[in-house]
Amino acid sequence: MKSMTKAHWFALLIVWAISIGYMATHLKRGWVPSDEGYLGQTAERVLHGELPHRDFDETYTGGMTFLHAFAFRELGTNLGSLRIILFAFFVAWVPAVFYVASRFASACAAGGVTLLALAWSVPNYPAAVPSWYNLFFATFGAAALLRYLEVHSRRWVFLAGVCAGISILAKITGLYFFAGVLLFFVFCEQGLSRECSQKSSDRARFYTTTIVSCLILFLILLFRLIHKLPELSFLTYFFVPSVALVIFLVARECAGIPSSDHQRFSNLLDPCLPFVIGTAIPPTAFFLLFAHFRAVHALLYGVFTLPMKRFVFAVMPPHNPILMAEMIPFFVPVLLASECGRLGRMLWGGILTTFLVLVLVFSRDSTLLYGLGWRSLTTAIPALILAGVLILGVSRSGQRMTLLRKQEIMLLLCVTALTSIVQFPWADPIYNFYVAPLEILTAVALCSSMNRPPKLTYWALGAFYFLFVIFRVSPGFIPNMGVYFAPDMQVERLTIARAGGLRVTRVSAASYEELVSVVQSHAIGRFIYATSDCPEVYFLSGLENPTRTFTDEFDEPSGRTERILQTLAEKNVSVVAINHMPGWSPMPEPILMRALKQRYPHSARIGRFEVRWKEI
Repeated sequence: MKSMTKAHWFALLIVWAISIGYMATHLKRGWVPSDEGYLGQTAERVLHGELPHRDFDETYTGGMTFLHAFAFRELGTNLGSLRIILFAFFVAWVPAVFYVASRFASACAAGGVTLLALAWSVPNYPAAVPSWYNLFFATFGAAALLRYLEVHSRRWVFLAGVCAGISILAKITGLYFFAGVLLFFVFCEQGLSRECSQKSSDRARFYTTTIVSCLILFLILLFRLIHKLPELSFLTYFFVPSVALVIFLVARECAGIPSSDHQRFSNLLDPCLPFVIGTAIPPTAFFLLFAHFRAVHALLYGVFTLPMKRFVFAVMPPHNPILMAEMIPFFVPVLLASECGRLGRMLWGGILTTFLVLVLVFSRDSTLLYGLGWRSLTTAIPALILAGVLILGVSRSGQRMTLLRKQEIMLLLCVTALTSIVQFPWADPIYNFYVAPLEILTAVALCSSMNRPPKLTYWALGAFYFLFVIFRVSPGFIPNMGVYFAPDMQVERLTIARAGGLRVTRVSAASYEELVSVVQSHAIGRFIYATSDCPEVYFLSGLENPTRTFTDEFDEPSGRTERILQTLAEKNVSVVAINHMPGWSPMPEPILMRALKQRYPHSARIGRFEVRWKEI
């Protein structure tokens, strides 16, 4: 059993302090207005006694909305409160990342890997969106399962299940982590049965049939989900990795494992039951809450049906799979160096280091080199999973590994492959940050399987990606991340009280400060109306949304115009704000726009917003 030494604790404390300081300097930096407005509006409505899904359209499961409402109650109703909560979870996450890294690297190397993983995560986009909590709890769960593999105590499996359940409450995509762990348990059972029953003549044909059928069913369900958007890039990045894992498991299963049906089912259920029970506890408590308020149907509709509308309007495919070839100059030298002697390793290390320095230096002004550095990491997951399967199933190094090391690597392969689907169907570049830390940890696990690791090339790659994200990615403006380098323009403090001190661009700060001032000066009563997709107007102004929706495309189209106009009349709304550059939805229907102009004859144009009001 590998334990944490004094060197590990010392390295962890240093990394922890650096991470906390770095995150603190980025905590209030940057925003996507609609994201912040949505998070603030939903939390405030819960704080006022409303229930997600029943009283307003909740895009996510709803657990984070209750947490954010708690943050408003305890820390104040402003966007900074949400980021403080995120910061607290980030601080707790650092040791989990270090623990996972330490299973595959020395104390010093684990510290470097941890800093690299953290640099490719929350500091780049520190909004309190639920996808960060999916990442946090996937890492917590993976760390708990690694501990289980060492001490074989079911409490760690149960804890991993609780992490999965909480992740599902944050966002339904937490189910991907749950599915990844189940694949991992199948692998564990195969290894355990093969090791314990080598002399047995029994063949568990019913067990094999059951497992193979379940694995195939899993692929069918995943394919049906991904194929809703039949783009090759979606299938390559989000389906192929799972296919590779399933084929690997089926091949091992069909090769024949000497054991009885009873014994194999027992071996599988031993970790599965505490994991499933742990996973079920948080969602069950959430379900009972909605049952108490007789809102179960609203919960199920909001969690499983309403998000499907995203497939119509919120779609962004990942990079063309052909661009995966850009990984070649970054990683082939590592493979070549691993097969060379000392002189060859130094030669390939020098070549790779020179190449990486050139990419880093000139990527500031070259979109081509910037994209090369970015995509060589963010397109690597399918190749990483395939490499892992080969190492475990075919390569010589895989045959010489202990069962424990094989299980550790398989765990990270399964978790990374499945949690990467959080990028579907909106593979915006910033979504890479939600899975990059797991990708980095998986790469380190695979590198640890090499018998003669080329350390110079490892450190060169690690240093490059760390410096690249620090100096080329993180300083850039959020919409430009992953596209080209742009200097940091998010330096102006947004002085609106509810903004919580966020730093945004000077143009954005001036626009929203004027917008909120104009809206508040013409608002009579509690309500205003803002469209399309600009919930930040409600939250920053402190005025209420008279409808149940925040994203226009989620609204029921039938009779929508009449319904909105009737609501505006009933609530005596005196001012409306029209967003002429919506992020998701189209502009309001022409008939609604004409009606708004007639009812609200006075107007002012402020940036991308048109404010209209009437005198009452």
